[in-house]
Amino acid sequence: MQKQNLSITYGATTYNGFSFEDLPLAAALQVAIQQIDSTADQARAGVVGDALRVVEYQMAEEEARAFQAAGFEGVVPATVQATVDAEGVTPQFAAESILAEADVWRGAMCKIRSARLTGKQAVLGAGTHADAERLTDTAIAAIRASVAGVVNG
Repeated sequence: MQKQNLSITYGATTYNGFSFEDLPLAAALQVAIQQIDSTADQARAGVVGDALRVVEYQMAEEEARAFQAAGFEGVVPATVQATVDAEGVTPQFAAESILAEADVWRGAMCKIRSARLTGKQAVLGAGTHADAERLTDTAIAAIRASVAGVVNG
């Protein structure tokens, strides 16, 4: 976790350029929580890119699921056809590929969420700066581990 040159507004007080250990414990816990959230934000961006790409992924997943439910028959949905055209595969293969990718990114997002929420709750219970630092480092490591090997498509 970052421990130097920290800035936070806690209550009516703004702390600028502080070290973690010099902050009041309550403010230090908020800094720790912000760092956990920031790491989760970076991890999510690494998995799905930006928010508009999430919309694209969800659209492709919905269309691929509908195509699968129709037995891969009928009109090929536009997002599935885009994969067919780009990769030169069959519509069924494209739909199955989209669904497999969706499972991966959804799974990663759930792991990020779990590590983020668990870490934040643990930090809120910390009684010392050292405990908060240890718990923050643990949460950050868990978030990073949850996306290891996941590639943004």
